[in-house]
Amino acid sequence: MYFRTEGVILFRRNFGEADRILTIYTRDHGKVTALAKGVRRPRSRKAGHVELGNWCKIFVARGKNLDLLTEVELKRPFGIADFSEQKANKIYHLLELVDGLTPEKQKNPQVFILLVQFLKKISIGESFNLVSSVFKIKLLSTLGFFSAQNLKSLKAKELFQLMEEADFETIKEKVKLQQSAYLKLLSFLDSIIENLTQTKLKTSRFISNESC
Repeated sequence: MYFRTEGVILFRRNFGEADRILTIYTRDHGKVTALAKGVRRPRSRKAGHVELGNWCKIFVARGKNLDLLTEVELKRPFGIADFSEQKANKIYHLLELVDGLTPEKQKNPQVFILLVQFLKKISIGESFNLVSSVFKIKLLSTLGFFSAQNLKSLKAKELFQLMEEADFETIKEKVKLQQSAYLKLLSFLDSIIENLTQTKLKTSRFISNESC
């Protein structure tokens, strides 16, 4: 059995002498794991397509124990375009969130769309404090882990509801927080995520000094 879809590379690990096992969040099948054979060889045509954060079209063969990535076509190279360590850390943070909070093979196109939308925000240099805050709230809401309606503070409820429901441009226009307020907000959101995943966010320490 085969399937064709598009996805974002969330995680990868080396396997054998020249292969990699990839974790990919796809539009049509949720989070999947697939073996990319030979991509660590110098002449591999797939190598540049499967960098972390890249948005790709993929063709996958279902396997008994592990699916096989047979074809890949790059749509947008978030993981390698205009690369810098600072930009990479921001991308990796979003990837870690999606990887940690989503189960295998549970379709949720909204998560895929949200991830691509916010990788685009990083690529054009939007404030990462705002990008990170809004992405986390929308991701938690989309997955059913959070609702602003459950907050008791009216002021907090209004802010979170705006971030949960409005589009990014509206939020950017209306939300003007100081750095200290962002730090409190992000600390609160990270604590929710770490409680859900039962693990510390590894990428948080690399972006903790980002300015708004």
